[in-house]
Amino acid sequence: MKSGFRQSMAWLHTWTGILVSWLLYFIFVTGTLGYFDSEIDAWMAPELPKNTANIETSLTIAQTHLQQYGQDAKEWRVYLPLVRSEPHLQVNYQQINEQGKLSRVSKTLDSESGEVLEHRKTGGGQALYRMHYRLHYLPTRFAYYLVGIFTMFMLLGLVTGIVVHKKIFKEFFTFRSNKGATSWLDGHNLMSVVSLPFHLMITYSGLIMFMFTYVPFVMNASYGHGEQGKKQFFDEYYQRGAPNDAAGIPAAQLPLPVLYQKAQDVLTQHNDTRQSYAMRIYHPNDLNSLAVFSLEQTSPSDDGAKLILHATNGAPYAYTPQFEGTRHVQSIFLELHEGIFASLPVRWLYFLTGLTGCAMIASGMILWTTKRRKKALSNPAGLPFSFKLTEGLNIGTVVGLPAAIAVYFIANRLLPVEMASRANWEMHCLFITWLVFLLHACKHSWQNRGAVAWYQQWLMAAVLFALVPITNGLTTERGLITSIKQNDWGFAGFDLVNLGAAVLCMCIAILVKKHRLVNVETAPKEKQRREVVA
Repeated sequence: MKSGFRQSMAWLHTWTGILVSWLLYFIFVTGTLGYFDSEIDAWMAPELPKNTANIETSLTIAQTHLQQYGQDAKEWRVYLPLVRSEPHLQVNYQQINEQGKLSRVSKTLDSESGEVLEHRKTGGGQALYRMHYRLHYLPTRFAYYLVGIFTMFMLLGLVTGIVVHKKIFKEFFTFRSNKGATSWLDGHNLMSVVSLPFHLMITYSGLIMFMFTYVPFVMNASYGHGEQGKKQFFDEYYQRGAPNDAAGIPAAQLPLPVLYQKAQDVLTQHNDTRQSYAMRIYHPNDLNSLAVFSLEQTSPSDDGAKLILHATNGAPYAYTPQFEGTRHVQSIFLELHEGIFASLPVRWLYFLTGLTGCAMIASGMILWTTKRRKKALSNPAGLPFSFKLTEGLNIGTVVGLPAAIAVYFIANRLLPVEMASRANWEMHCLFITWLVFLLHACKHSWQNRGAVAWYQQWLMAAVLFALVPITNGLTTERGLITSIKQNDWGFAGFDLVNLGAAVLCMCIAILVKKHRLVNVETAPKEKQRREVVA
């Protein structure tokens, strides 16, 4: 520990940063991809056609299916293809399974023909999004606590970084190229300052998201420690379950298109211009049947907006524009974190600021080894184990994780469609690839060839990202050229982003070769050890 407050904060910032950097980088990369999870879902299920039906047709199709297959269900759910998170018509209901137990069934329907649409089993973008807080291969609750601890370290690193850099805004306009560790420090400061409000918001709101997991004491004091008390709390807090009980008296309910139109009329009376993208029918075909409409979110304060009508006559039952009280405050933080309300431009802003977070963490990791390389090379016993391990983990994580995600996309196209546990194997391919990159990086780091590892891995990452649209074009009828011709910009955009990532990785590989490998190859043999920079 250094003397003086700012020196102590600098020491704390450095060591908390490097010790948690690898997992934080994983969290930031997968969380950033989560802002386009629905678009990734659509790309990884190419069998699902682009929806072209209107709302009335979609609701008529949904009602026909539910009346046929969900007659005995206690609840119907209909998700309309109106928002990016629901690009296809989906129905959800309960039915008796082969074991005689009640189970929930979810089906995707063609909005024009009513045909049940099937697609390959895939983790999609949801699997990537969930990994940023649930990790993978770990028990869920353990993962929650682990991510929470590392998030606290992230918040600590942000605060200590602000304290350390007292001229933080001046440093925002400072970048000195080709200066070794100084350049990496300037880059780290730039990536930190340019999106500092976002980094603070995303870190703090991430902790609030799981406040009942991390700090359950208030909940336990009022509802007890058992599962029953916890269920009662969440049912009340999140307003889960049916608003009333079934009457047990059969009654005809209004058609879904009629109910939907009545809901829009009621919203108009309240000067609410939002549409309902989802509806639930509690107690279908019962005298007490209710239709609950969930409204689209256009701002962080919209969460929890619901309109409830009597399904038998369309009369209003309740209207809740948004959550209230403490639940509303928490909801705003969660919506800011997840960005569900965001329009396409705002979603891209989220994505780009998420990438600056990734760059901030990566540049800090590289800065740590760059500053210590000269001292490590002067060690008579050779490079210390801690330095070689850190450098290997840095290379294998900074490059290996994005490359592994590219393999995840490629695996979606190449794994047999009928393969057992197909979605799991998509994820296995991701982690196997990442492990290979880590082993490759550690091997070269042990041989003091970090620059070579950087070059080879960036080059391989470029190849893998380029293979994503190529593989898509060879294995489906929705390749890049075809998608552009059909104005299918969801698919075309995904392929173009991967091509952009390939170009970026190739440019970085060229820069590494130009500024690092050339120096290593032309330096006198007795000085080569000092010229290799990770």
